[in-house]
Amino acid sequence: MSVESAIAYITRMREDKEFHRQINEASEDEAAAWALIRAQGYDFTSEEFNEARDQIYKEFGITPL
Repeated sequence: MSVESAIAYITRMREDKEFHRQINEASEDEAAAWALIRAQGYDFTSEEFNEARDQIYKEFGITPL
């Protein structure tokens, strides 16, 4: 599991509309959503996702609300 994987996931969610749609459709079932994310080769925890998000915010000068 890694922050790098979470950053790659976030980047793909922003750039790949079809992937974004698939994840959103699966999001009502948390286990199914995580299974889809893992099947696509991403491996990160919720904590690593939050750290990745914070790194992206810092990189782009975004201040969370």
